[in-house]
Amino acid sequence: MHAPPLPAAIDMAPPIPFTDEKIGSAAHEKHMPNVRALAVDPDRGLVLLNLIGADASVSAVIMELLRSKSNGVGFMPTLFAKGPTNIPTQLTIQQGIRYTTFRSALATPGGSISQKNWCLLIATANLAQSRRRAPTIPAELLPPPPPPAMAAPSPPQGAVQPTPVASPPHYVIGAPTATTPDPNALLGQLRSIGVVLADGWATAVRDLAIEAQLVTPIPAAGVMCWRLDGDLVRWVDLIKHGIHQQRFPIPEIVMRQQRAA
Repeated sequence: MHAPPLPAAIDMAPPIPFTDEKIGSAAHEKHMPNVRALAVDPDRGLVLLNLIGADASVSAVIMELLRSKSNGVGFMPTLFAKGPTNIPTQLTIQQGIRYTTFRSALATPGGSISQKNWCLLIATANLAQSRRRAPTIPAELLPPPPPPAMAAPSPPQGAVQPTPVASPPHYVIGAPTATTPDPNALLGQLRSIGVVLADGWATAVRDLAIEAQLVTPIPAAGVMCWRLDGDLVRWVDLIKHGIHQQRFPIPEIVMRQQRAA
């Protein structure tokens, strides 16, 4: 018999805050944990919130944000914090979209682990969550249905047709020094929306999307954050435009096949 192999070493270092600098404080009743990173979609609500503080204070703020009938929590920026001044002073979550909470303890120089490091992240910025769900394909991108065996009855005159629900935007988080979203992170979010494109096109698609304002920065501190339009039809049109303008590298074997056809 052979001895089982030794288990591989696993790095168990806990997650650390996004920045060492205090950006401000989140306020709910008497609780005021430190904010280390924050991103807010001005049209929809909170994208990311990183809090540091005592367990009771941090959890109270997070639970208030996630409460079904919550009015949100306050945000008070520090006087000397570096970052945009257009972050709202009242933080609320986006309705109808799930959030994930990441939690870890922080060891102080004295050895205490009473300080907690929590991050609240919306599912549409979390690739692990976004890729679990099949994308919603608009009707205009679906193949036509087969003709019915017999004519279907027409809807009554004046009947209200259901309005298609707009797909929510997705988000890409970056380092505070980043000037554009990482192309591979953008590629992952685009695939979760339903966009089909080659890996080698990621940078060119990013540049085209920024030009077309399908990717736009949103207010953030401690991180950078970009909003991706969730309209799959607009992304398909952008890819078609890029192919027509020869903005994407096409493998030579594909070019030969197209010529032969």
